[in-house]
Amino acid sequence: MDAHACAGPASVTAGLDIGQGDAILLRSPEGAAAVVDTGPPGSPAPVVAALRRQGVTRLDILVMTHDSLDHIGGVTDILGRFPVGLVLHPPDPVDGWEPAARAAIAAVGERGVPIRVIRAGSRLALGRWGIRVLSPAGRRPVGADPNPYSLIARASAGSLDVLLTADAESDALSRVVTGSVDVLKVSHHGSEDPGLPEELTRLLPRVALISAGDNNPFRHPRPQTLAALAARGVSTWRTDLSGDVTVVMDRGALAVSGTR
Repeated sequence: MDAHACAGPASVTAGLDIGQGDAILLRSPEGAAAVVDTGPPGSPAPVVAALRRQGVTRLDILVMTHDSLDHIGGVTDILGRFPVGLVLHPPDPVDGWEPAARAAIAAVGERGVPIRVIRAGSRLALGRWGIRVLSPAGRRPVGADPNPYSLIARASAGSLDVLLTADAESDALSRVVTGSVDVLKVSHHGSEDPGLPEELTRLLPRVALISAGDNNPFRHPRPQTLAALAARGVSTWRTDLSGDVTVVMDRGALAVSGTR
């Protein structure tokens, strides 16, 4: 990919190197920034250092896609270190979330940060980004696996389309996602997903981002997932190998780089 295509970028998206978890940063050249999920906890959570590496000083939006600790473990630390304009989460009953997620929601309230529920059909603006929520439409059933009910969203800026999947795999994506995308945030850290080859045929991504930790105990990303991406000729970038992965689109040219 053309290393010079990032001059005067229309938009930037970055998969943050935060270990075994998810944290996706959306940025606009006007200075607007949002983080979708915050990775695992720590002292402080690794997302704090990742945001500082990216030069972030404030967040307009923080999105919690679901209540798994590897996705919301950094919320409290972010709130303590960065001004946050708005926190968003799907329509799950918060009293049914995991304890760490309930504590994160409580911290948002204690700091007086506005919080809002979003669901399928919700639309957000972030600088040049337009974000459309595709799923879930309502609350997940009591006792259900949270992964298929993760918040799925399509983020678009100019000619750049990014599909944000959290932990929702092909069975969930096939019901709500239509049209091709430029960048696919691979679901569930690259876990094995038998329906992925068919989804890749539909989505035709040019770039895949996989957020996974070095030598993680789940052996993410799985060989079957990497093979499916390779078979479709998708340029695949992993945070465990490349560090923070940044995608830039400028006048139709796509450039990808890592910090390692």
